[in-house]
Amino acid sequence: MPLYPEPSSYSMMKKTALIYILILSFSHPIFSQTVIKDVNEAIELARKNNLDLQISRQTAQIQQWNVMAAKGTRLPQLKFTTAFDYNFVLPTQLIPAQFFGGREGEFRSIQFGVPFNLTAGLEGNVPLWNAGLKQEVEIAKANQNIGILQTLVLQDDLSTQVARLYFATVFTQKYITITQQNLANTDSIAHIVAERKEKGLIDQLEYNRVRSTRLAIEDVLHQNEMAYQKNLNQLRLVVGDSTITTSPSNSFFLFKENGAELPSPARGGGGGEVAVPRLQLWAAQFSLAKEQVKKEQKLRLPTLSAYARYSEQAQRNQLNFLNFNEKWFGIGVAGLRFEAPIYSGRIRESGIARARVNAEIAQLQLNNEKRKYDTETQDLLITYNQSLNSLKNNQEAYQLNEENMKLVLIKYKGGILSYDQYLNVFNEVLNAQNKYLRTLADVMINGKLLEIRSSY
Repeated sequence: MPLYPEPSSYSMMKKTALIYILILSFSHPIFSQTVIKDVNEAIELARKNNLDLQISRQTAQIQQWNVMAAKGTRLPQLKFTTAFDYNFVLPTQLIPAQFFGGREGEFRSIQFGVPFNLTAGLEGNVPLWNAGLKQEVEIAKANQNIGILQTLVLQDDLSTQVARLYFATVFTQKYITITQQNLANTDSIAHIVAERKEKGLIDQLEYNRVRSTRLAIEDVLHQNEMAYQKNLNQLRLVVGDSTITTSPSNSFFLFKENGAELPSPARGGGGGEVAVPRLQLWAAQFSLAKEQVKKEQKLRLPTLSAYARYSEQAQRNQLNFLNFNEKWFGIGVAGLRFEAPIYSGRIRESGIARARVNAEIAQLQLNNEKRKYDTETQDLLITYNQSLNSLKNNQEAYQLNEENMKLVLIKYKGGILSYDQYLNVFNEVLNAQNKYLRTLADVMINGKLLEIRSSY
């Protein structure tokens, strides 16, 4: 049984498939898509639409309100208070009866108070000296700075993730294009083999080998299509736009002599300076730990505050508080409150010691993160330079093998070469294609990552 149908039936199948595609096109709604032209456009779109980044920005806003709340504790406070009491059992006291004209040694029970009491008043206080409250403001500011830096770190990580996903999507798209061309070349060979087999010019072995090669290439095509769709879905998720797609043609696909279309990262060592958001975040964590130490130390200091309170109370035998002809009795008090901790069961000492250890840990983490960042940058630079050195040679080999592929197809069709000779060249072409695309991907990805790092 031939691999492909006869030309007449094959033509009929093509027409039927075309009609079917047109029917599907008009029976399904066509959704507009946003085409991303380059990696920078993808990064900007992610910074605008990514939901995790939006949540991080909102969290940083909360920290700003926390600073205002901490500052508010150092301002005068005024509040209105009211209370209603119902004394369902009034207190009684035994009074010597002789005060009321009775005999000595006898007592008379006297009931005090009234059943209903209503109190309303104003109470105010202001801290005059409280080092702990002042330190709380500094801690709130440090947390606000950490919230801002966490957003910048997430934005930085997002840029790296988008760059990787963008190039992964683009290059799987390129693999699909190349694999489709390889499949088309194999289809051409398959047609020739099918015709030769019918004429008895080749045996079943060579025919089966061609079929096996074609099926393998078709499977690779399907794998590439699946990888492309997965990468595109992940890119859409990170960018925050479900309608985006990558441009089918990218100018950087072929390396130019002047290298103008390749990224130009800084050739320095990466620095590891605190200006980098990731390192700034660890430095801010260290500053927060130091502020916590200061807070624990200041909690041992005395505090001084002023307070004032005025209230009026109405006492009734009946529920008639709206009768303003009855008297209300006022109570007013003002003063200073001084508090000095004397002994707290070594809670303060343990708090200071714990805060100091946390500060030391934060310092070590900052130093460690600087070393990691420098090492990562050096690794990126080494990989980038090595890939850049190999890229030109790999492209030349790729172009030579593409030319060889055209020549071997002509020679095989003319019966000059055997299938084994064709297959050897074809395998060389596949190897050259994969090697060139992998090298180009390494150059583009690592170059963009270095460009991101050198922008700080």
